[in-house]
Amino acid sequence: PQGEVTRAQFVKMLVEAMGYKKIDSVSFVDMKPYPTSKPHWASVYIETALRNGVIVKAEEGDRFYPDAPISRKDMVMMLFRALKLEPSDGPNPYYDLAEPNDCFTKVYEEYLVRGIPMNGKIIFNPTGVTTRAQAAVIISRMIDYKADPKGFVEKAARDERIANGTATKEDLEIIRQSEIEKAKADPNYIIEPKIRIINTRKDFEVYGEDAEWRFNLNAGYIALENYEDYDKYAPDTQYKVVCTDKDKDLINTGTLLTQPFISYDHVYEVRRDYWKTFGDGIAKNDYFDTYMLFNIKRDEEKAVNGKWTDVPDYVKKGETLNFKLYLKRGNNSREYDIKFKVN
Repeated sequence: PQGEVTRAQFVKMLVEAMGYKKIDSVSFVDMKPYPTSKPHWASVYIETALRNGVIVKAEEGDRFYPDAPISRKDMVMMLFRALKLEPSDGPNPYYDLAEPNDCFTKVYEEYLVRGIPMNGKIIFNPTGVTTRAQAAVIISRMIDYKADPKGFVEKAARDERIANGTATKEDLEIIRQSEIEKAKADPNYIIEPKIRIINTRKDFEVYGEDAEWRFNLNAGYIALENYEDYDKYAPDTQYKVVCTDKDKDLINTGTLLTQPFISYDHVYEVRRDYWKTFGDGIAKNDYFDTYMLFNIKRDEEKAVNGKWTDVPDYVKKGETLNFKLYLKRGNNSREYDIKFKVN
Protein backbone atom coordinates (compact mmCIF):
# COMPACT_ATOMS: atom_id res chain seq x y z
CA PRO A 1 0.00 0.00 0.00
CA GLN A 2 2.90 2.37 0.67
CA GLY A 3 4.67 1.63 -2.61
CA GLU A 4 4.89 4.45 -5.14
CA VAL A 5 2.45 4.59 -8.05
CA THR A 6 3.84 5.38 -11.49
CA ARG A 7 2.22 7.74 -13.96
CA ALA A 8 1.24 4.82 -16.17
CA GLN A 9 -0.29 2.87 -13.28
CA PHE A 10 -2.40 5.81 -12.15
CA VAL A 11 -3.60 6.55 -15.68
CA LYS A 12 -4.68 2.93 -16.07
CA MET A 13 -6.63 3.10 -12.78
CA LEU A 14 -8.31 6.33 -13.84
CA VAL A 15 -9.20 5.19 -17.37
CA GLU A 16 -10.74 1.96 -16.10
CA ALA A 17 -12.67 3.76 -13.37
CA MET A 18 -14.08 6.29 -15.84
CA GLY A 19 -15.08 3.56 -18.27
CA TYR A 20 -13.56 5.23 -21.33
CA LYS A 21 -13.56 3.37 -24.65
CA LYS A 22 -9.95 2.29 -25.27
CA ILE A 23 -7.99 3.95 -28.07
CA ASP A 24 -4.99 2.03 -29.41
CA SER A 25 -2.53 4.56 -30.75
CA VAL A 26 0.76 6.21 -29.80
CA SER A 27 1.26 9.97 -29.37
CA PHE A 28 4.33 10.03 -27.10
CA VAL A 29 7.73 8.90 -28.36
CA ASP A 30 8.51 6.97 -25.18
CA MET A 31 5.42 4.81 -25.69
CA LYS A 32 7.17 3.14 -28.65
CA PRO A 33 10.76 4.34 -28.77
CA TYR A 34 11.78 2.29 -31.82
CA PRO A 35 9.79 1.19 -34.89
CA THR A 36 10.51 -2.46 -34.14
CA SER A 37 9.86 -2.32 -30.38
CA LYS A 38 6.60 -3.22 -28.69
CA PRO A 39 4.53 -0.34 -27.34
CA HIS A 40 4.67 0.35 -23.61
CA TRP A 41 2.20 -1.85 -21.71
CA ALA A 42 0.13 1.23 -20.75
CA SER A 43 0.16 2.93 -24.16
CA VAL A 44 -3.52 2.20 -24.79
CA TYR A 45 -4.52 3.73 -21.42
CA ILE A 46 -2.30 6.76 -21.88
CA GLU A 47 -3.62 7.39 -25.39
CA THR A 48 -7.19 6.98 -24.14
CA ALA A 49 -6.57 9.51 -21.36
CA LEU A 50 -5.01 11.89 -23.88
CA ARG A 51 -7.97 11.70 -26.26
CA ASN A 52 -10.40 12.30 -23.36
CA GLY A 53 -8.61 15.43 -22.17
CA VAL A 54 -7.21 13.91 -18.98
CA ILE A 55 -3.66 14.37 -20.30
CA VAL A 56 -2.73 17.55 -22.21
CA LYS A 57 -0.06 17.08 -24.89
CA ALA A 58 0.96 20.73 -24.84
CA GLU A 59 1.87 20.38 -21.16
CA GLU A 60 3.58 17.01 -21.42
CA GLY A 61 5.61 17.54 -24.60
CA ASP A 62 6.82 14.60 -26.70
CA ARG A 63 7.45 12.30 -23.74
CA PHE A 64 5.12 11.10 -21.01
CA TYR A 65 7.63 9.34 -18.71
CA PRO A 66 5.18 6.54 -17.87
CA ASP A 67 7.40 4.75 -15.36
CA ALA A 68 8.22 7.80 -13.24
CA PRO A 69 6.35 8.16 -9.92
CA ILE A 70 3.28 10.35 -10.31
CA SER A 71 3.34 13.55 -8.29
CA ARG A 72 0.40 14.72 -6.22
CA LYS A 73 0.07 17.74 -8.52
CA ASP A 74 -0.23 15.62 -11.68
CA MET A 75 -2.60 13.18 -10.00
CA VAL A 76 -4.97 15.97 -8.94
CA MET A 77 -4.87 17.64 -12.36
CA MET A 78 -5.84 14.36 -14.02
CA LEU A 79 -8.66 13.96 -11.52
CA PHE A 80 -9.83 17.53 -12.18
CA ARG A 81 -9.92 17.00 -15.94
CA ALA A 82 -11.51 13.56 -15.81
CA LEU A 83 -14.44 14.92 -13.80
CA LYS A 84 -14.65 17.99 -16.06
CA LEU A 85 -14.67 20.37 -13.11
CA GLU A 86 -14.73 24.13 -13.50
CA PRO A 87 -11.94 26.20 -11.92
CA SER A 88 -12.86 27.97 -8.69
CA ASP A 89 -12.37 31.63 -7.87
CA GLY A 90 -12.49 30.85 -4.16
CA PRO A 91 -9.63 31.55 -1.72
CA ASN A 92 -6.51 29.41 -1.87
CA PRO A 93 -6.71 26.84 0.97
CA TYR A 94 -3.12 25.59 0.59
CA TYR A 95 -0.18 27.18 2.38
CA ASP A 96 2.42 25.75 -0.03
CA LEU A 97 0.70 26.61 -3.33
CA ALA A 98 1.09 30.03 -4.89
CA GLU A 99 -1.91 31.90 -6.23
CA PRO A 100 -3.68 31.32 -8.49
CA ASN A 101 -4.45 27.63 -8.12
CA ASP A 102 -8.09 27.60 -9.15
CA CYS A 103 -8.07 23.92 -10.19
CA PHE A 104 -6.63 22.73 -6.88
CA THR A 105 -9.01 24.98 -4.97
CA LYS A 106 -11.96 23.43 -6.80
CA VAL A 107 -10.84 19.90 -5.94
CA TYR A 108 -10.54 21.03 -2.31
CA GLU A 109 -14.01 22.60 -2.32
CA GLU A 110 -15.51 19.41 -3.73
CA TYR A 111 -13.92 17.37 -0.88
CA LEU A 112 -11.93 15.25 -3.34
CA VAL A 113 -8.51 16.23 -1.96
CA ARG A 114 -8.38 18.10 1.34
CA GLY A 115 -4.64 18.40 1.85
CA ILE A 116 -2.47 17.63 4.86
CA PRO A 117 -3.07 19.54 8.15
CA MET A 118 0.24 20.74 9.58
CA ASN A 119 0.83 23.30 12.32
CA GLY A 120 -2.52 24.96 11.75
CA LYS A 121 -2.06 25.16 7.99
CA ILE A 122 -3.16 22.97 5.06
CA ILE A 123 -0.32 21.58 2.97
CA PHE A 124 -0.77 20.27 -0.57
CA ASN A 125 2.78 18.95 -1.19
CA PRO A 126 2.56 19.19 -5.01
CA THR A 127 5.86 17.40 -5.72
CA GLY A 128 5.23 14.58 -3.27
CA VAL A 129 4.79 11.11 -4.73
CA THR A 130 1.56 9.14 -4.51
CA THR A 131 1.33 5.76 -2.78
CA ARG A 132 -0.88 2.90 -3.91
CA ALA A 133 -3.12 3.46 -0.90
CA GLN A 134 -3.52 7.17 -1.68
CA ALA A 135 -4.22 6.46 -5.35
CA ALA A 136 -6.87 3.91 -4.42
CA VAL A 137 -8.59 6.46 -2.17
CA ILE A 138 -8.56 9.10 -4.91
CA ILE A 139 -10.00 6.72 -7.50
CA SER A 140 -12.71 5.61 -5.06
CA ARG A 141 -13.67 9.24 -4.40
CA MET A 142 -13.69 9.96 -8.12
CA ILE A 143 -16.11 7.09 -8.77
CA ASP A 144 -18.43 8.19 -5.97
CA TYR A 145 -18.31 11.83 -7.04
CA LYS A 146 -19.01 10.96 -10.68
CA ALA A 147 -22.11 8.99 -9.64
CA ASP A 148 -23.56 11.73 -7.39
CA PRO A 149 -21.56 14.96 -6.99
CA LYS A 150 -23.99 16.65 -4.61
CA GLY A 151 -24.43 13.56 -2.45
CA PHE A 152 -20.68 12.96 -2.34
CA VAL A 153 -19.93 16.49 -1.15
CA GLU A 154 -22.67 16.41 1.49
CA LYS A 155 -21.44 13.10 2.91
CA ALA A 156 -17.76 14.05 2.78
CA ALA A 157 -18.45 17.37 4.53
CA ARG A 158 -20.51 15.59 7.17
CA ASP A 159 -17.80 12.96 7.74
CA GLU A 160 -15.21 15.71 8.13
CA ARG A 161 -17.32 17.57 10.69
CA ILE A 162 -17.77 14.37 12.67
CA ALA A 163 -14.04 13.64 12.56
CA ASN A 164 -13.07 17.09 13.84
CA GLY A 165 -15.79 17.29 16.49
CA THR A 166 -18.03 19.90 14.85
CA ALA A 167 -20.91 17.63 13.81
CA THR A 168 -24.38 19.14 13.90
CA LYS A 169 -27.45 17.43 15.33
CA GLU A 170 -28.63 16.94 11.76
CA ASP A 171 -25.36 15.18 10.90
CA LEU A 172 -25.69 12.78 13.79
CA GLU A 173 -29.34 12.04 13.05
CA ILE A 174 -28.57 11.24 9.41
CA ILE A 175 -25.90 8.78 10.49
CA ARG A 176 -28.21 7.28 13.11
CA GLN A 177 -30.97 6.69 10.58
CA SER A 178 -28.48 5.14 8.17
CA GLU A 179 -27.30 2.73 10.88
CA ILE A 180 -30.89 1.79 11.71
CA GLU A 181 -31.77 1.09 8.07
CA LYS A 182 -28.69 -1.10 7.65
CA ALA A 183 -29.54 -3.06 10.80
CA LYS A 184 -33.13 -3.58 9.64
CA ALA A 185 -32.03 -4.77 6.20
CA ASP A 186 -29.13 -7.01 7.23
CA PRO A 187 -29.44 -9.51 10.14
CA ASN A 188 -25.65 -9.52 10.43
CA TYR A 189 -25.18 -5.76 10.56
CA ILE A 190 -23.87 -4.34 13.83
CA ILE A 191 -24.95 -0.82 14.71
CA GLU A 192 -22.02 1.46 15.51
CA PRO A 193 -22.01 1.99 19.29
CA LYS A 194 -21.99 5.47 20.81
CA ILE A 195 -19.85 5.04 23.89
CA ARG A 196 -19.95 7.60 26.68
CA ILE A 197 -17.40 7.71 29.49
CA ILE A 198 -18.63 9.08 32.82
CA ASN A 199 -15.58 9.60 35.02
CA THR A 200 -15.28 13.14 36.39
CA ARG A 201 -16.46 14.83 39.56
CA LYS A 202 -18.37 17.27 37.37
CA ASP A 203 -20.21 14.34 35.74
CA PHE A 204 -21.39 13.24 39.18
CA GLU A 205 -22.95 16.63 39.96
CA VAL A 206 -26.23 15.17 38.68
CA TYR A 207 -26.47 13.34 42.03
CA GLY A 208 -26.76 16.63 43.91
CA GLU A 209 -25.89 16.28 47.61
CA ASP A 210 -24.88 12.65 47.06
CA ALA A 211 -22.31 13.52 44.39
CA GLU A 212 -19.24 13.40 46.64
CA TRP A 213 -19.80 10.03 48.29
CA ARG A 214 -20.93 8.44 45.03
CA PHE A 215 -17.80 9.69 43.28
CA ASN A 216 -15.65 8.35 46.12
CA LEU A 217 -17.37 4.99 45.71
CA ASN A 218 -17.33 4.74 41.91
CA ALA A 219 -14.58 5.71 39.51
CA GLY A 220 -17.32 5.95 36.91
CA TYR A 221 -19.26 4.19 34.20
CA ILE A 222 -19.06 3.05 30.60
CA ALA A 223 -22.40 3.91 29.01
CA LEU A 224 -24.09 3.18 25.69
CA GLU A 225 -25.89 6.27 24.43
CA ASN A 226 -27.73 4.55 21.57
CA TYR A 227 -28.90 1.45 23.44
CA GLU A 228 -32.52 2.11 22.47
CA ASP A 229 -31.65 1.65 18.80
CA TYR A 230 -30.15 -1.76 19.57
CA ASP A 231 -33.17 -2.71 21.66
CA LYS A 232 -35.66 -1.69 18.98
CA TYR A 233 -33.91 -2.52 15.71
CA ALA A 234 -31.23 -5.12 16.56
CA PRO A 235 -32.25 -6.73 19.88
CA ASP A 236 -30.45 -9.96 18.98
CA THR A 237 -27.08 -8.18 19.16
CA GLN A 238 -24.90 -9.70 21.89
CA TYR A 239 -22.33 -7.79 23.88
CA LYS A 240 -19.78 -8.03 26.66
CA VAL A 241 -17.42 -5.55 28.27
CA VAL A 242 -14.04 -6.78 29.49
CA CYS A 243 -11.21 -5.05 31.33
CA THR A 244 -8.14 -6.32 29.47
CA ASP A 245 -5.51 -5.24 32.01
CA LYS A 246 -4.16 -8.48 33.48
CA ASP A 247 -3.53 -6.93 36.89
CA LYS A 248 -7.11 -5.61 37.07
CA ASP A 249 -9.11 -8.79 36.54
CA LEU A 250 -11.14 -8.25 39.72
CA ILE A 251 -12.99 -5.57 37.77
CA ASN A 252 -14.41 -8.42 35.67
CA THR A 253 -15.88 -10.19 38.71
CA GLY A 254 -18.61 -9.61 41.23
CA THR A 255 -18.62 -11.03 44.76
CA LEU A 256 -22.02 -12.23 45.94
CA LEU A 257 -23.30 -13.46 49.29
CA THR A 258 -25.01 -16.83 49.45
CA GLN A 259 -27.22 -15.51 52.24
CA PRO A 260 -27.50 -11.75 51.79
CA PHE A 261 -27.81 -9.44 54.81
CA ILE A 262 -26.86 -12.18 57.27
CA SER A 263 -23.07 -12.28 57.22
CA TYR A 264 -20.08 -11.96 54.95
CA ASP A 265 -19.38 -15.68 55.19
CA HIS A 266 -20.05 -18.05 52.29
CA VAL A 267 -19.41 -15.66 49.46
CA TYR A 268 -18.62 -16.54 45.87
CA GLU A 269 -17.40 -14.77 42.77
CA VAL A 270 -19.16 -14.55 39.43
CA ARG A 271 -17.71 -13.32 36.17
CA ARG A 272 -19.08 -10.14 34.64
CA ASP A 273 -17.36 -10.63 31.28
CA TYR A 274 -19.88 -12.96 29.66
CA TRP A 275 -22.14 -12.53 26.65
CA LYS A 276 -25.46 -10.78 27.16
CA THR A 277 -28.17 -9.78 24.68
CA PHE A 278 -29.42 -6.23 24.26
CA GLY A 279 -32.96 -7.52 23.89
CA ASP A 280 -32.84 -8.72 27.50
CA GLY A 281 -32.63 -5.10 28.58
CA ILE A 282 -30.23 -2.65 30.19
CA ALA A 283 -31.32 -0.46 33.06
CA LYS A 284 -31.46 3.24 32.31
CA ASN A 285 -29.75 5.63 34.70
CA ASP A 286 -32.13 8.57 34.90
CA TYR A 287 -29.54 10.79 36.56
CA PHE A 288 -27.26 10.60 33.52
CA ASP A 289 -30.08 9.97 31.05
CA THR A 290 -28.22 7.05 29.49
CA TYR A 291 -27.75 3.29 29.72
CA MET A 292 -24.90 1.81 31.75
CA LEU A 293 -22.89 -1.03 30.28
CA PHE A 294 -20.31 -1.27 33.05
CA ASN A 295 -19.47 0.41 36.34
CA ILE A 296 -15.96 0.72 37.75
CA LYS A 297 -15.67 0.83 41.53
CA ARG A 298 -12.68 2.32 43.30
CA ASP A 299 -12.59 -0.51 45.84
CA GLU A 300 -13.04 -4.18 44.99
CA GLU A 301 -13.65 -7.37 46.91
CA LYS A 302 -12.99 -11.03 46.38
CA ALA A 303 -13.90 -14.35 47.92
CA VAL A 304 -11.11 -16.25 49.66
CA ASN A 305 -12.09 -19.63 51.12
CA GLY A 306 -15.67 -18.51 51.42
CA LYS A 307 -14.78 -15.30 53.24
CA TRP A 308 -15.28 -11.71 52.12
CA THR A 309 -11.97 -9.93 51.49
CA ASP A 310 -11.93 -6.22 50.76
CA VAL A 311 -9.42 -4.83 48.25
CA PRO A 312 -9.39 -1.06 48.84
CA ASP A 313 -8.18 1.45 46.28
CA TYR A 314 -8.08 -1.23 43.58
CA VAL A 315 -8.16 1.39 40.85
CA LYS A 316 -6.02 4.42 41.54
CA LYS A 317 -6.41 8.04 40.54
CA GLY A 318 -4.37 8.92 37.50
CA GLU A 319 -4.22 5.48 35.94
CA THR A 320 -5.88 4.53 32.67
CA LEU A 321 -7.79 1.27 32.43
CA ASN A 322 -8.15 -0.61 29.16
CA PHE A 323 -11.45 -2.19 28.19
CA LYS A 324 -12.89 -3.88 25.13
CA LEU A 325 -16.49 -3.85 24.04
CA TYR A 326 -17.29 -6.98 22.05
CA LEU A 327 -20.38 -7.08 19.84
CA LYS A 328 -21.73 -9.90 17.70
CA ARG A 329 -24.80 -10.35 15.58
CA GLY A 330 -25.54 -13.24 13.24
CA ASN A 331 -22.21 -14.30 11.77
CA ASN A 332 -20.60 -10.90 12.29
CA SER A 333 -18.53 -9.65 15.22
CA ARG A 334 -16.71 -6.45 16.11
CA GLU A 335 -14.65 -5.14 18.99
CA TYR A 336 -13.91 -1.64 20.25
CA ASP A 337 -11.10 -0.38 22.47
CA ILE A 338 -12.16 1.82 25.37
CA LYS A 339 -9.79 3.91 27.49
CA PHE A 340 -11.05 4.81 30.97
CA LYS A 341 -9.13 7.47 32.91
CA VAL A 342 -9.51 7.24 36.69
CA ASN A 343 -9.95 10.74 38.15
